[in-house]
Amino acid sequence: MPLLRIKDLKSGMIVAKRIVDKNGRLILSAGEKISSKHIRTFKAWGITEVDVDDSGGSDFGTPSLKESAPSVPDKILKEVDELFRYTDKRHPVISELVELCIVRKMESP
Repeated sequence: MPLLRIKDLKSGMIVAKRIVDKNGRLILSAGEKISSKHIRTFKAWGITEVDVDDSGGSDFGTPSLKESAPSVPDKILKEVDELFRYTDKRHPVISELVELCIVRKMESP
């Protein structure tokens, strides 16, 4: 069950655990499909991450660095990939660190 940030959700994904707001009100039950309307609702209620069900064989894994950043030079992508080789790039914190690392390397001379 990958935990995905709201910006990474796509319509059609299945919720693994029920989603509740900070007061415990049910927003979406486990097993339901996510629609674009649900994603807007999550944002409005301050939901930042959702557990999605990947048992159906779908691969929600992180795309390769080249797929996620096509305009980044190969040299930088190889450096960043080497830095994060032992990490789970699907984890939201690691994913954010990878993005920040790429941005920093692009900005440095």
